[in-house]
Amino acid sequence: MQNRTKRSVIILGCTGSIGTTALRALESLTESFEVVGLSAHSAVGELTRIARTWNCKNVCISGARGLDSEHVDFLEGTSLYFGEQGIVDLIRNTDADIVLNAIAGSSGLPATFAAIENHMDVALSNKESIVMAGNLLFEYADDHGVKIIPVDSEHSTLYALLEAFGPSAVHSLVLTASGGPFRNYPLDKMSEITVGMATAHPTWKMGAKISIDSATLANKGLEVIEASFLFGFSHASIEVVIHPQSVVHSLIRMHNGALYAQLSPPDMSLPILSALSDKKVELHNIVHPLDFSNLILGFQKPDHIRFPLLPLA
Repeated sequence: MQNRTKRSVIILGCTGSIGTTALRALESLTESFEVVGLSAHSAVGELTRIARTWNCKNVCISGARGLDSEHVDFLEGTSLYFGEQGIVDLIRNTDADIVLNAIAGSSGLPATFAAIENHMDVALSNKESIVMAGNLLFEYADDHGVKIIPVDSEHSTLYALLEAFGPSAVHSLVLTASGGPFRNYPLDKMSEITVGMATAHPTWKMGAKISIDSATLANKGLEVIEASFLFGFSHASIEVVIHPQSVVHSLIRMHNGALYAQLSPPDMSLPILSALSDKKVELHNIVHPLDFSNLILGFQKPDHIRFPLLPLA
């Protein structure tokens, strides 16, 4: 990458939950970051607005093969790409320091490999890339001298804690889960749950797919697999605990029995910016400080009868 005064970012999935949170968080950091590439699946109007706001001229619409020129209102000189291959081409033809991969599902995997191939660090929200490719992904990243930095709040916490203490000092990992909207829902009424109920997460504002996965704790199962590949801990050394307040974003258990955790309000701005900055940009006052006088923290074991997909992972 070229030497720059600003850290250059490609945001894939810029109109989704993670993408919009990232852009909102970056608004106060324009002296340190520039957005040089954007992709969205089909929200062309919103993508156009974002591209013009950020003066970005490298854009991909991954859910389209092309557009009628009269409906395109991107900046003059914009390089426009289409389809899933267009995401790969966008990455290959754009000079950036880091790629935020916030694409949902398995379609995010080629983009992760493309970023690595082009020697760009990856801020990875697309956990499917790790679940599907596993060690192949990390070996490829090592071969290209590239970092894969997790964006999930739980894995961002573990990434920071393990970096601070060193993996050899850690006995096991503890992933927290809010339990979603059905952690206390009567088991005999589970068959009456609607899609609207399942997508109404009590803590996080997310897209439909990850909201459903979170409601069933399938997402937490994927996060266990993700943590195992990311940090080199066996599944037996990774514990899941229900924590409804979503203030403790995971813990490490030391060999001496002590526990260390990160506490912050449930706001994805912090893990996103931590990944994008990678300690190269100083971050201040990203989230509001916690008020300990009003802080109540609860923990419980996950119910494997209620959430059978978690032990399946």
